[in-house]
Amino acid sequence: MSRVLARRVLPSGHLVVVEMSEIADGDLAVADPDGHLEERRRSLTGDLGGGSAWTWLNQAHGVSVVTVEEPGGAAGAEADAAVTAQPGCVLGVQVADCAPVALISDNGGLAVVHAGWRGLAAGVLERASETLMGLAGGPLSALVGPCIHSCCYEFGCEDLAKLVQELGPDVEAETRDGRPALDLPAAVVASLERAGVSDFEIDGACTSCDDRYWSYRATGSGRRQAMVAVITERTGTDVA
Repeated sequence: MSRVLARRVLPSGHLVVVEMSEIADGDLAVADPDGHLEERRRSLTGDLGGGSAWTWLNQAHGVSVVTVEEPGGAAGAEADAAVTAQPGCVLGVQVADCAPVALISDNGGLAVVHAGWRGLAAGVLERASETLMGLAGGPLSALVGPCIHSCCYEFGCEDLAKLVQELGPDVEAETRDGRPALDLPAAVVASLERAGVSDFEIDGACTSCDDRYWSYRATGSGRRQAMVAVITERTGTDVA
């Protein structure tokens, strides 16, 4: 079932919770082929302490960022990141190999980012960080959820060379059988560092290896897990 990646009391006094769904929580792709998507969303958000409305995105592997000012605001927008400083707004991104990233402001702001290689090359994390800094201020920290790792991420040499030029040599790797590969977590780290975010945690799970998660590269399925996150006003029962 879903896993809490972070439950943290911020210096602002707010509580931030970041959760990652798993296959056992069902398919959270926006296409909703079986008609149970809203039920699955409610199940996840009910555990977070936010409202039932969830800001989800029609992700485009770009750099568009939406600002959410009320629960469910901007739901369905074509974007790859959502930012809020309003308590109770649940933000989510859907992934099946791309990296889900939560950006957290100590002042009580939050962003979630869908970080695939195209978005990283175009600067989606830098854009989301800049938007969050403008909304809530810093410092910022980041939490990188499960994504595909280099062991399973064979990558075209031409595109890999472009990413090395853009993000540095650490993104170049090999698969377990020696083929050219992209190190997606390293690409996320390079982008975070370019954005001035040096405080980050990376989940170690590879979505292609770990049978808790959907993986497009492993199965070709369009099914998705989700990272969902919320900031709430802290109560006396909250524990960091």
